[in-house]
Amino acid sequence: MAARPAQPRPAGDGKEDAVKGREAPGPAALHDCRVVESRPVGAYRLISFVCREIAAAARPGQFVMVRESGPALDPLLPRPMGIHDIGSDLISILIEPVGKGSGRLAASKVGDRLAVLGPLGRGFDLQKKGQAVIVGGGIGVSPLKLLARALAERGRSMRLILGFKSRDQAASAGLFRDFDGEVFTEDGSVGSRGLVSEPLPGCLLPPPEGEPAPEVFACGPGPMLSAVARISSECGVPGVRTQVSVATHMACGVGSCQGCVVAAAGGYVKACTEGPVFDAEELKW
Repeated sequence: MAARPAQPRPAGDGKEDAVKGREAPGPAALHDCRVVESRPVGAYRLISFVCREIAAAARPGQFVMVRESGPALDPLLPRPMGIHDIGSDLISILIEPVGKGSGRLAASKVGDRLAVLGPLGRGFDLQKKGQAVIVGGGIGVSPLKLLARALAERGRSMRLILGFKSRDQAASAGLFRDFDGEVFTEDGSVGSRGLVSEPLPGCLLPPPEGEPAPEVFACGPGPMLSAVARISSECGVPGVRTQVSVATHMACGVGSCQGCVVAAAGGYVKACTEGPVFDAEELKW
């Protein structure tokens, strides 16, 4: 199948965006992709497919819209999936099978074909220097591997904190074995017992004189992101910036359906085109 351009519509119908100063994502395209890896990772499924074009263009924090290739009508809509990792011509996604759509994708076998639109959305801003504190919860850890790799390539020191409900979910922490991370589970079955937000205050300390303040990157369920945003804003260290990747229901991924809006200080914004990554201070918690 030839790639077809799918230019995202400008947010705000030509009006000034509620979130200022953010570079618009470039054009995406629809690709027919062959699955080359499909394996369980605890409660999740790691799927890798060939798409050189997306691999060349994707940035940490962006996502793709994925469905089975072909004329299938049930389910009709694609599912948004954070980009977990990229290779020279490979894209990996981590799927939590929770419904019919995600369940069908998680059942993909090597050799199956997927219709993939992407890369989509605005990803993480990596321009700042200083220590990076990466916080992930549940399936929200998925886009953080590509982020951690990008930060490491930039020479930034990192503290990686991953949280899960149970041992089955925590199996995905093994995907981060190249990084020195801490694991928390709510039931204490793996790592330390507790919530992933609990060690965050100890990470947000005043930097040495002349060094930039720490920066927080977070992806996970809404209550976790809210806690991370609050802790970061109340830590008492000037200059701390917190970027959060929000998870919302999406039908199109390009801003047409307006079904993924989240509340921001200047009004509602579309997570698919103005996000999914936002500065925490831009959103209403």
